Amino acid sequence: MTRIMHAENLSHGAGARRTNVVEGVAVSASLLCLVHCLALPLLLLLLPGVLGLFAQSDAFHYAALALVVPAGLAAFWLGYRRHRARRPALLGIAGVICLVIALLPGAGEGGELWFTVTGSLLLVIGHTLNWRLRTHAA
Repeated sequence: MTRIMHAENLSHGAGARRTNVVEGVAVSASLLCLVHCLALPLLLLLLPGVLGLFAQSDAFHYAALALVVPAGLAAFWLGYRRHRARRPALLGIAGVICLVIALLPGAGEGGELWFTVTGSLLLVIGHTLNWRLRTHAA
């Protein structure tokens, strides 16, 4: 009986560690979006050339979104399975929607900045809430 309980504790610990890694990647990707958006003018001054052009291009935004969406979906799903709270996932979905809107042609320069910052902040808040709820869930 104690062997079975010990095995369950080990598997639960491995799952929690895996979820921590996924959540860490997801929140890091969201923070990367926020830092990119806020620090882009400074980066363009410090890193001229190809790197600056890539950071300003749509390719960077699509690459960042390709990282944020799957990592976020995985983190919010794993968190929901543990704590059953919808709020973190809803914040994350709203954040992803804002990031997608920022990439639409009609968003404009000011709209793109506003939607990207708002989306990144919503994702960071959602991931932080998800992380807290998950660590306090039984």
